[in-house]
Amino acid sequence: MIHLYQITGSSSFAARAALEEAGADYQVVNVHPKQRDLDPSFAEVNPLQRVPALRDGDATVYETGAVLLHIADRFPAAGLIPPIGDLRRPDVYRWVMWTANTLHSAWWPLMMPSFMTTDESGAVGIRERGITNMAKHGAYLDTQLAGKEWCLGDQFSVADIYLYMLVGWQSFVDDVQVGGAPVQEHFARVAARPAIARARELDDLTPDFQRNHPDMRGGELI
Repeated sequence: MIHLYQITGSSSFAARAALEEAGADYQVVNVHPKQRDLDPSFAEVNPLQRVPALRDGDATVYETGAVLLHIADRFPAAGLIPPIGDLRRPDVYRWVMWTANTLHSAWWPLMMPSFMTTDESGAVGIRERGITNMAKHGAYLDTQLAGKEWCLGDQFSVADIYLYMLVGWQSFVDDVQVGGAPVQEHFARVAARPAIARARELDDLTPDFQRNHPDMRGGELI
């Protein structure tokens, strides 16, 4: 059985959503965000003690993009990635890598600017630059999604799941929206999928990605 190490409302949502889309049999291991060493097995799965992380038999996988690609290949019948040899498959790699390298990291200056400088006065400038960069990323996404149902066109994939989660983080930051109509309509389409709605419910998230219980993380109140 697959074991998913997760923290409620974190990046591990994407992994949970992919597992739900795949119809996988999996077990959640809730990680306390402030006491990540409570379960020694977590460090065995991911020595960096970050989520999401998977134990799949003898294999361990961590980093969000790697976990999503593993799930897609692990459950080919779910169609979350085109098969090897299909020329659309590299597009999934491109989407997942761009989302991980560019969009995911672009949230830190907006959500945690003070973590990026030792100068308290510098946090304001970091956030302002983050807003500018996010606007550029949103404009790029609009061009990539215009006229498409999903990232690949007519096939839903793990790329859509990853993008959906990160666009959903716009609800955490005042006065920030990722992209225009193409991005926001894609977000709504992914949100409406039954497996995604089920993952949100399991992760205690509202449709706009707010937490039903803001003080709940790692499966317990803190």
